[in-house]
Parts: sequence; structure tokens; C-alpha cells
Amino acid sequence: MHPTRTTWAVVLTAALATAPAWAQEPSREVLEPPAAAVTPPPAEPPRTGWRVLGLPLVSYNSDEGFGYGARLMLVDAGDGSEVPYRRSVVAQFFQSTNGVAQHRLILDEPHFLSSNWRLGLNLALLNDRFSPYFGLGGQTSYVPAYGVCANRDALEEDPNTCPGNPDFRGLRYYSFEQRTLPSVVLNARRPLSGPWQLALGYRFRLTEVRTRYGADDLGQARDSRVVEDARAGMLSGIHGEEEATSFRTAEVTASLLLDTRDNEPAPVRGMFHELALRGAATATGSASNYWGATLNLRFYQPLFTERLVAAVRLFVDVMGGDVPFFLLTSFGGVEWLDGWSGIGGVYTARGILKNRLQGQAKALANGELRFKFLSVSPWDQHLDFTLVAFVDAGQAWTDLRFADGGDPRYGAGGGLRIAWENDFILRVDYGISPRDGTTGFYLDFGHLF
Repeated sequence: MHPTRTTWAVVLTAALATAPAWAQEPSREVLEPPAAAVTPPPAEPPRTGWRVLGLPLVSYNSDEGFGYGARLMLVDAGDGSEVPYRRSVVAQFFQSTNGVAQHRLILDEPHFLSSNWRLGLNLALLNDRFSPYFGLGGQTSYVPAYGVCANRDALEEDPNTCPGNPDFRGLRYYSFEQRTLPSVVLNARRPLSGPWQLALGYRFRLTEVRTRYGADDLGQARDSRVVEDARAGMLSGIHGEEEATSFRTAEVTASLLLDTRDNEPAPVRGMFHELALRGAATATGSASNYWGATLNLRFYQPLFTERLVAAVRLFVDVMGGDVPFFLLTSFGGVEWLDGWSGIGGVYTARGILKNRLQGQAKALANGELRFKFLSVSPWDQHLDFTLVAFVDAGQAWTDLRFADGGDPRYGAGGGLRIAWENDFILRVDYGISPRDGTTGFYLDFGHLF
């Protein structure tokens, strides 16, 4: 679920649905006898003050299960002269049946103190009870039999033994739990010249990691994959201990952006490029010293007709220093949110398992062909239906020596987009990853990129 993208879509849709109609002046040629022009009715005054918008949240994907929640948005239009509004406040409650929770409070002020700076604040409480971990780098193996048991009832009596599966290592072998309470993200963004923009920010997290599960969660007694790697000295910040480990991370961020997209929610042509830098040190309030850099390149081009669009995203991220292991899945940039998965899953690579690839260096490529095959306008509401064929590919390296990449993993498949007023977009995708033999189904909102 794209927390902010869906919100702005609702605002735009509400504005379109309530926009005043304008009477057209009849031409003198068709008037008989000639008469004075019909005077249009006075324009409806712009909205002022506060208004409330509400939206239920529903999603599904193969990694996180069925997601549900609600979002409440308070919009201050001021005196009606500021576009899109003076400020907004969004409160979101969202969780899934597989233990993912993303509760957010988002504040947005497009013209902070009447300046060109757009100020945003994102406060979040995040929980991933069964966060996947498959190892570092691109050569890590995934053996489904290690963590799958067809006879779940037998695990209630003994979570360490699965009848008929001698390779079983525990239902939670590929999982650990992480909670971030809170995540605080402050962003300030302003135009520079033409399509160029500058963004500055600060990101603070308090994260608790648990590598063991209790009997209620069918936790195994033997070591999980994350504990094996921690005891081998491969992971920063944990050593395989039984108790929870706490992390405090605080980053300063800076980004240079180029945005020429013709329509942000559903581009037909244009580009969005970003070079983002981030750094954490004692001076920023972090308990770990590390740095990161992200390059995000997106291209949109119509092919023969505007109904057929080729879309490409190239995403590269490198990190160095004492990087807490749970951050090795993340990317940087103004649109990347804490709580999103790394390479694999609904936000990055469809058909590939969530967080399948992670490390200090990561590369991701997405390609889509989007064909708008039907446009209808029932009850004066415009709907577009678009078929999508996609290929996603990802790679990761344990560290910056780039010694253990191996062959990249890829997923391919197709999907459907239903766009309401070209802003509110429902996304349905199904992907297959041949190398691991995994599949994924995704029901979410907004284009992947």
C-alpha cells in the first residue's frame, strides 16, 4: 500500500468530483434572432477552511497477507488561494494478517511559512512480526523444505519436528521480528530551476529486533538463518543472543531531483531521476556510523500511441560503514518509506519473495509495457483499464567488494490497472520467479513506479 500516493489521489478525485460546471456562451451564428450573449453564472467561490476526507484501506499480497485499515485526512484550504492546500494532516491505521503493521501520522505543508519549501513530517509505528531473512548477497540459497510444514497441527505439539519432512529446520527458520517505535522522517523540498528540485531531510528510528519466537508463534528451538549468520560474525549489531536487541539510527539526507513527468500518478512521457545521499553518525544522534547513496532513474515513453507506454526503472543503492543488518534491505530517496520491503515483494520485484536479496550493494531493474485498452465514463466518472506486462530483476552483494553477486534473480508476469480520473489507481499483478520457483499475487494501489 502506498500511504501518501493514495491519499493525494483521493484529494484530487474529490476535487474533480466537486468542481463547478461552467456554462458555455452560445455562438451568435446559431441564435435566431440575434440576442445578447448568455452570461455565465458566477464562479463558485474556492473552498476555504478545514474539511475531512476518509478512506478505507484494503490490500493483499502473497508475502504479507490480507491488509486492512483506514485513513483519515484533514485538509486546511486556508483562504482558498493556495494550491493544492495550505496544509494537510493524515492519520493512517493499517495492518495485515501476516503480522505487518504500518501506522502513520503524516503532515504536509506545500508552502511552508509562505516560502518555496514544501515541508513534510512522517511519524510511524512499524511492526513486521515475521520479517524474512534469507542471507546476504546474491548467492544465498533458498530451500523451501527448511521452513515449510504441511502438517501444522503436528507443530502445535513439537515445533521442531515436521512429519514427512526430514529437512525441516523450523517454521520460523527464515524469519525474525522487528519493531520500529517510532520512525520519524522530516523532509524539506523546493524547486531550483525548471524541472530541477532539491530535497533535504532527517530520519530517526528506534528499532527492536528479536531473533527467537515463543511457543505461541511455533518458534523452533534450533537456530534460524539470521542467528546462524549473526554467530558467524556476518551481521552488524547482533550476535545471536536470545534477548531483544535495540538500535538507534539517525540519518541526514540530501537529494537532487529531475522531474519532467506529465502526470505523476500515471505518466505517459517524461522522466524522474534522483541522486540521494544519506549519512548517520554520533553527531546526528545515531548509535551507528554509516553512509548510503541511491541512484533512481525512471523513464516513460509512448510507443506509436499514447495508449501504449513503456516504463523503465533502474534503482542502485550502496551502503558502507557499520550498517545495522535490518537496514540492508532498504533504499534511499524522497519516496522510499520506512516499512517497505527490499528487493522482492510488492514494492520492488514481483514473483520474488519479500526481502529475498539484501546487502551493502543492491541493484534493481523494472520494465513494464502498459496498454490502455478501454476507457469509459459511467455516471460522469472517467475510468481507464490498462493491461501490463512486466519483467523485474534484482541483484545484491554482501559488501562493496562485489564478490558474491552471482546471476541476478528475476520475476516476470502481467497485471491490470484500473484508474479512476487518471489519479486513483488500483493495481493487480501476478509474477513468477523461475530461479527460486516462487510466485506472487499483489493487490495494491498506485503504479509500482
